[in-house]
Amino acid sequence: MQVHTVEEFLSVYKKNVYNLLQLSGDDFEVSEVIFAIKKEFEEGRIEVFFKGDAEDALHNLSAKTLFGDKLMIIYEVDTFPKSQYNKVKKITKNPERLKPNTIILTYSNKKIMPGVQNSLSCSFETVYDSGIPSWIKRFIRGKGYSITEEAINLLHFSFGTNRKELKKQIELIVGRLKNTNREITIEDVKEIGYCRDDTIFKITNSMIEGKYKTALQYLMEFSDNKSLFYFINRDLRYLLIVKANLDAGESIKKLSSKERLNLNNYFLYNKYKVAAEKVSYKKMEQQYEDIIDAEYKIKNGWNEFSVNFNLISQLHVGGK
Repeated sequence: MQVHTVEEFLSVYKKNVYNLLQLSGDDFEVSEVIFAIKKEFEEGRIEVFFKGDAEDALHNLSAKTLFGDKLMIIYEVDTFPKSQYNKVKKITKNPERLKPNTIILTYSNKKIMPGVQNSLSCSFETVYDSGIPSWIKRFIRGKGYSITEEAINLLHFSFGTNRKELKKQIELIVGRLKNTNREITIEDVKEIGYCRDDTIFKITNSMIEGKYKTALQYLMEFSDNKSLFYFINRDLRYLLIVKANLDAGESIKKLSSKERLNLNNYFLYNKYKVAAEKVSYKKMEQQYEDIIDAEYKIKNGWNEFSVNFNLISQLHVGGK
């Protein structure tokens, strides 16, 4: 049987129909399923195998269980040597013979995951930044609650794609709600606080706020500069557009639409608008000229870390 979400998977699993479970796709969703199923077994009844454990995995799959059922988890089974992977497929072809054990097989390549009769399978779609609001809503609905759009926006802004932290935060919020309150509001989210921790966000957020020295400090902690300039360029360009609209007396509400900048409303009003009101349009134009110069250097083979460092340093000197 093929399902599509964590909630569907666990709901079907709890009916005790399937003992062969196949998972692939989004790492977080796969880990959520495995975490939930592991709670059904005593620690001593769980066996876990990885890429280099093919022989041990095969031996344990074939062995008879003497004392009750156990859970076997074989990660990325499709990375086993071909002959051993084929043996796993042969053994698991008839899940009935594996009872009373429960077997979880994860696949690194969802296209390789075979269709096995009487098994439960799911290939989770990767959740990108644009899909996080829907994920938040679905996760909260699964707990029996609803949430306002403002609260979704703030959670998304605060934690980005970090669903591990989002889950932790949502559970904290739900735990503090009164029994009669089934809707999460922006005030509930603010009470807990927020702390988006990815370094790119820290750098660009500091730059938007004009805290260039702080941005430089975060830059020195950052190990992967390949995508950083894209976000610096994008965020300061967005700031320039917001400033142009404010100076022209235009509403910036339209900028949040997908057809425009597709900006999170919380971010638009509490970050970009606040920052744009503090700096002149002329100064922003000068900053953007520095960005265009930096982009030219990167396209012509300059070291990206050095370009980013020099750019932020220039803005810091001119930003006082």
